Amino acid sequence: MRFNLDRGLWPEALLAALATLTVAWPLTTLLRESPWAGPAILLILTVAVVGSALRSLDVNPTFVVLAQIVAALAGVIGRYLGETLRWVVVPGMETLEQARALLQDAGTVLREYAAPAPTTEGVEFLIVSVLVLTAISVDSIAVTGRAPATAGIPLAAAFLVSVSNTGTAMQPWFFAAAALAWLLLVAQQGNRLVSGWSSADRRESVGSHDVSFGPTGHRRVARILAGTTVVAALVLASVAPHLPPTFLTDGLARSDEGRSLGGTGSVSFTETMDVTADLANQSDEPVIRYRAAARLQQPLRVTATTEFDGRRWLPPDYVADLTQEGLLRPPREGTGDIRPDVPFDVDQLSVLSNGLRVPHLALPSPFESVRADVPMTYDTETLAVRLEDPANTYEVTYVDVAPRGSLPEGIGQADADPAAWGEAVASDPAAEAAIAELTEEVVGDATNDVEVASLIQAHFRSGLYNYDLQLAPGLDRNDPVTHFLQTRQGYCVQFATAMVMMARHEGIPARMAVGFLPGEQQANGSWSVVASDAHTWPELWIDGLGWTRFEPTPGVRTGPPPAYSQLGQNTFSADPTISGEETPSATPTQQPTGAQESTSWWDNLLDALRTAGPILLRALAFVLVLGLITAVIAIAGRRHREAVLRHADTPQERIEGQWELLKRSLEDYGVDPPPDRSPREMGEHYRSKARLDRPSGEALSRATATLERARYAAPEQTVASDDATMHRDVVTVLDNVTSELPWNMRVSAKLFPRSGVHYIRSVVRRWLPR
Repeated sequence: MRFNLDRGLWPEALLAALATLTVAWPLTTLLRESPWAGPAILLILTVAVVGSALRSLDVNPTFVVLAQIVAALAGVIGRYLGETLRWVVVPGMETLEQARALLQDAGTVLREYAAPAPTTEGVEFLIVSVLVLTAISVDSIAVTGRAPATAGIPLAAAFLVSVSNTGTAMQPWFFAAAALAWLLLVAQQGNRLVSGWSSADRRESVGSHDVSFGPTGHRRVARILAGTTVVAALVLASVAPHLPPTFLTDGLARSDEGRSLGGTGSVSFTETMDVTADLANQSDEPVIRYRAAARLQQPLRVTATTEFDGRRWLPPDYVADLTQEGLLRPPREGTGDIRPDVPFDVDQLSVLSNGLRVPHLALPSPFESVRADVPMTYDTETLAVRLEDPANTYEVTYVDVAPRGSLPEGIGQADADPAAWGEAVASDPAAEAAIAELTEEVVGDATNDVEVASLIQAHFRSGLYNYDLQLAPGLDRNDPVTHFLQTRQGYCVQFATAMVMMARHEGIPARMAVGFLPGEQQANGSWSVVASDAHTWPELWIDGLGWTRFEPTPGVRTGPPPAYSQLGQNTFSADPTISGEETPSATPTQQPTGAQESTSWWDNLLDALRTAGPILLRALAFVLVLGLITAVIAIAGRRHREAVLRHADTPQERIEGQWELLKRSLEDYGVDPPPDRSPREMGEHYRSKARLDRPSGEALSRATATLERARYAAPEQTVASDDATMHRDVVTVLDNVTSELPWNMRVSAKLFPRSGVHYIRSVVRRWLPR
């Protein structure tokens, strides 16, 4: 077994790895961090190196693919499940349990978070596993199987999963990179094929046809199929139902109305507190442009209001509690008495251009300071900054409260005094019955205000509600809250209003804040906020945190909920019934709280099978249909190859049948059939087309001599033993030809033989009316 670098196809393997990495590039837009990139690159390169090394040793292609799978599996297990291995290398039931836990963690993120989602260990495990499987598929098809064009199928599948879930238009460089990598893979194979020709007269065959001089019938069919495919794609794209763009939960679908280019970047919610018109404004003109040291994880807040008249939110009354020129620092009591032991991070952003009309200013909340060249006033009721003159630029230092979700003991445990908050605790009387019923169902026995708010938030983000700028028909203008709770369709105003009312029902002071989502990053690194980024969200007064943001609205652009509001991620209080180690249920049951029985791995496996049952049944049905088609073609091919033999009676006829068996079998293996000439000329044809070793070449010579004698000699010179000799020679030639073929061509010849297609075609022509 000699090592041959050229046989390993190293350039093709590296191009296949590069193609896999390019289709993974769009994933960086769907996740906040990319810790998966390093392990994915390492394992994808491992797949390429293992495959090339084994191909260089001329290992059987099947074993090459198996070795790649084993190497990749060992890498994934070692990276993510290494602590569960016995004796460092042997996986056990703990390994399966850990893998299941990681996949469950990934599933939770996929259901509950909007892009950009956090990259938990489970998400990283899932992404790396899928990318490694893609790399193995691409390498085995494009390099080991010598079919780079077909490798576009797994590449396209991985690519479309990424770009179709961003919720925004695909950036052109994503497609260009993936297409270029795939084309380079195809071009490399073509270059190797052409450079390997031994002379200018050399002709290469594809299937059973010469590249240059093959029949044109299939080309005509290919043109027809290509044209039909393009037309069908255009027709189906226009009539097929289009789902809203989604990533991990209901997408922030955009209305088709208001997409004209004549709009402006101005907003109207600052006067009306209604962001409906702004959400439908699709102007690209920025309202705000800014740069930030860290990616902004919270909205840019403008103001808040507590007064709801049953149909809409009313603008607040402002009181200038603090006036400052140049630098404004809000008083600590104005932020709602955040306890000193609450963890926080401090970040900064610089606004490069501000198109928001005076007197409003947008900035993250809570903020430590804002610096501008104009006088500013601060309202301690709404926590809003007011301007007298336009501020084209300004700088903000802001606080990210409990960014990792951990809260000190006692936060949210004390009840608020309703007498001190007035309208902030008065829920909508028209919808009180619907609010009370749903709140009791969702909250259950929870008493801590952070836990109550988190349960309400989780209910609205659970996938039971649809984000849509078009409200469901039958809206009662006098009771829009009940209408939303019944139809479960609306946009951020409805989600925020419903959560405010449910929190108020629990005695938690709540109000609605308005502002903007963080916007989209531009090519120069700055961020642009447009009118359609307008957003509303609830703020609840939590003991120890003050006015605290929650995010009940699902959708791609709203971002994930705050870390402190994610169930199971925080410590609410010292109450023994509430701890950071337990995950409160978003849907309380009527069962008493207690220790749950531990389920065995077998029960977990059965649950997983029941969940995956419909998918497995569809996959099984597909496999059965494909197997049936394969069986029909294979049986038809055998009948076609043996057709002459079945009807042969004399030794001469049987020898002719053996020769037809040889011709049709070689055609299945991609060797062109010779024209009907003398046996010696046909033998020379096969010697030039097939790679025959010396024994098989001698067998072919004997077979042609036997055929020549059966055709032209006297009948008595052909005896019964000639038939047996002819059969052995035919088998010898066929065995030699198949041993030199790649595995994919052997499989194709067995499962989809050309002889089977010929037989089915002849049957169809025989039955079709002329």
